[in-house]
Amino acid sequence: MDTRSYRPVRYHGFRYFLTLFVFIFYSLQLHAADKSLLLTELYDNARLERQLGWILNSMTLDQRNYQLPDKVIDTVNQVVKVRYSSILFKSSMEATLDEALSIGELLKLLDWFNSDLGQKVLRLEMEANDPRNSLRMQAYIEDKLSQDIPRTSRIRLIEELMETLNAVELGTELAASASVGARRILHEVMPVNDGRPLRPPEIQKAREKATIRKGMSNHMRNSFLYTYRGLSDKDIRAYLDFARSTAMQNFQRGQIQAIARIL
Repeated sequence: MDTRSYRPVRYHGFRYFLTLFVFIFYSLQLHAADKSLLLTELYDNARLERQLGWILNSMTLDQRNYQLPDKVIDTVNQVVKVRYSSILFKSSMEATLDEALSIGELLKLLDWFNSDLGQKVLRLEMEANDPRNSLRMQAYIEDKLSQDIPRTSRIRLIEELMETLNAVELGTELAASASVGARRILHEVMPVNDGRPLRPPEIQKAREKATIRKGMSNHMRNSFLYTYRGLSDKDIRAYLDFARSTAMQNFQRGQIQAIARIL
């Protein structure tokens, strides 16, 4: 039998699989590129860098609060700026959210943050989380909330939003991570040789979180009552509807994971 007649079939078969491989390879490349663009857009639209501002503000040492040499304070603050730069924070956050979110979920999140209500919520959150606003928030909590207690239904609505957004866990992670990170940097700059080994960061953080979490629920409730004081019950329920979605749930979990990894 003349086997030469089989050669074109084998050749065409190889060419078919090669074409299929190239098509899949470039499809995956385009998919990755598209997702990278969406992650960058989400990072910008959701103003995720405001979390970095909160972290830096929490970890930066104020000379008035520490009996330490100026040189030590300056060195610690410089290390904080370098170690938690905006470039590093952005790349770390996007890498973690890449694992946590599908392209479909990214598109849903972008639609939310570009909506009228999403923009309003984001604006209120940014104003409330601005460190320069801390005194105004504290005054509102101490004066307004103590004298004019919100109705029970409003408090329950706010508590439901807190629980849905996993706000207590996110706030605890931020506070504990910043505290442990600042302490470890201070130890690097000015090590204390007392013969005791420095505990691993995960053990330090677990101890910090156990303590911080005790008062975080009440703190977050007051913060939420202040932050969303300008939203109607109807708007909060609409926010709740989106907060329950898989996209928002994965987004919140991804942020907690990213902060834990970074700090």
